[in-house]
Amino acid sequence: MAACVDKPKEVNEMIKVMNDPGYDELQEENTWLRGSLREARRGQESAERMALMCMMLFAASGTLLALTWGGIIVV
Repeated sequence: MAACVDKPKEVNEMIKVMNDPGYDELQEENTWLRGSLREARRGQESAERMALMCMMLFAASGTLLALTWGGIIVV
């Protein structure tokens, strides 16, 4: 039994899209995304710095509290 197979369309045939962005629009979008990424990285660095400062503050406070409760530091 022979199967009926449709021939595929031309491989190099281009499909036209109605809302296909142009080069300038892509450049603008790329610039905007690059700026957003830079801003997100700055925010991440700021959050990491703040977390490090809080960790150091809690470590120093905990140490002083433990030394005070242990009677090594007398108030």
